Amino acid sequence: MPRKIEVLPESISQIIAAGEVIERPASVVKELMENAIDAGSSEITLELNAGGLQLIRVVDNGEGMDQEDVPVAFRRYATSKIKKAEDLYAIHTLGFRGEALPSISQISKVTLRTRTSHSLSGTKLICEGGRIKSISEIGCPLGTEVEVRNLFYNIPVKRKFLKSIRSELRYVLNHFLRLSLSHPMISFKFIHDGRTLHEHLKTESPLVRIEVIFGKEICRHLRPIEFEDGKISLLGFASLPSFSKRNGEGVYFYVNQRFIKDRMIYKAILDAYRHILPSHQFPVVILFISLPPSAVDVNVHPTKTEVKFMDPERIYQVVFAAIRMVLEEGSSRGEDMGPVGGRGEWVFQKGGRPSFWGHETLSAPSSLTGGKEEGILTVQDGAGFQWEAEKKWPYTILGQIRGTYILCEGEENLIFIDQHAAHERILFEKFKKEFENRSMISEKLLLPILIDLSVEESYILESAEEALKAIGFEIESIGEKLFAIRSIPSFINQKEPKEMVRGILDELSFLEKQGKGEETIHTILVTLACHSAIRGNFILNKEEMDKLAQHLIPFPPSTTCPHGRPIFFIFPLDELKKQFKRK
Repeated sequence: MPRKIEVLPESISQIIAAGEVIERPASVVKELMENAIDAGSSEITLELNAGGLQLIRVVDNGEGMDQEDVPVAFRRYATSKIKKAEDLYAIHTLGFRGEALPSISQISKVTLRTRTSHSLSGTKLICEGGRIKSISEIGCPLGTEVEVRNLFYNIPVKRKFLKSIRSELRYVLNHFLRLSLSHPMISFKFIHDGRTLHEHLKTESPLVRIEVIFGKEICRHLRPIEFEDGKISLLGFASLPSFSKRNGEGVYFYVNQRFIKDRMIYKAILDAYRHILPSHQFPVVILFISLPPSAVDVNVHPTKTEVKFMDPERIYQVVFAAIRMVLEEGSSRGEDMGPVGGRGEWVFQKGGRPSFWGHETLSAPSSLTGGKEEGILTVQDGAGFQWEAEKKWPYTILGQIRGTYILCEGEENLIFIDQHAAHERILFEKFKKEFENRSMISEKLLLPILIDLSVEESYILESAEEALKAIGFEIESIGEKLFAIRSIPSFINQKEPKEMVRGILDELSFLEKQGKGEETIHTILVTLACHSAIRGNFILNKEEMDKLAQHLIPFPPSTTCPHGRPIFFIFPLDELKKQFKRK
């Protein structure tokens, strides 16, 4: 009887192994740039064609490789960083020089050029599908150039799973920014299809690099972190509650300068902001954790994006304590930080004190107030659904609970209404109908409003430019990461467009990373409705509650807000009778 289990041929097993490390062009970029950093480079250039699908080229001025080492670097498990098993727990680099090259060469066509400082000539190697085609002596500058063409050319099925050029380019950009952020002493350049997208000059101040990537406005809300507990030290920056994002994409943390994803550290950061930031708001945190290599295992994941700590509970406590200390000191002193130089020192200068709860407002949004009767909630008719004006809300409004829930009484039930969710749904349907009918009105601003964006936000804005224009936004680039808002939808308060645009970009950032870029218009409309809707913890008078309830007539009890949260909660009066033993 023939065997069912067979050992795979080496050619297939190596392709499978390569797939564990190389998922997309961004994976190649990460591995090659980390190799360039480990080589002691002071300048690194990344060049792509077609989002990396056609070409990925990484050029560095690092130490290079000798001719005899070049072919060995393309063999599996070849590295210059490990000699014995104990070395796995004493790793001071981002990778093991050479272990990425075999994986990359298995699924692409690779050309490598390299020269060391003690050699007059360099070495050129051509490898296709894991097989070395040629090795020759050439003239080339000091350092290493790795050119990767036609990624996954020999695995067409995997190539089909890649996303659009724009999406793949964004994945690459994320890795580029992460590495640039953690190595300010290195100059980085990013070229796509012959156009220079980003150029970060080397600097001694980490804050200068942070400002280049995140923008000046975010930097004004950051405070330095300096914390030490035994052999664990933390450096970085954390935002005060005067600035927050609608997603967690502004949280970066590194262990021994290696960007990682770790739920425990992420939880420690969010726990430190608990009861300080409103729910569904996230901080900006750039955190560098240094600890002995023996206290962390970096080999628990093929791409080394996850690590395992010897004492995870202690790491949690240290991160939590460091963030809390910054928040407590920052809220009491309120210094304004400036980009001061000085060999990477974490410094700040005194200035004006920001509002601690600057992003919360106790005044009604402009979309809720009528000009003549200030404070009266107004919702226009024709909100995307049909309802008869003569119909009245069939329940008696009893009042408001904690400024957030409206309590109504029916014949057999008590009905609780989440006022924010309800108003958000009403506005969403209204905006959606206006967009479909092309009746949205764009209002030209007398003076343009300037907004300074991060690299990530600038890229998203460019991607969503047509969708934003269709809804009524006119936003023009007037400099590197500096934009002018010239027109806005007429229903937006002219004092709020910067916050509205940032909220939209935050939502689009999360959406695109989830692979749902086709829902851009829907996401913008949801964000506009959310920002324009009345908030929780806001007191309404009887007339305002009546107006809101009246517009809920067309909606069935199962209706949710555009984010999926319920609007109504129905509590049977029979249950109340049971509680008081009346039934």
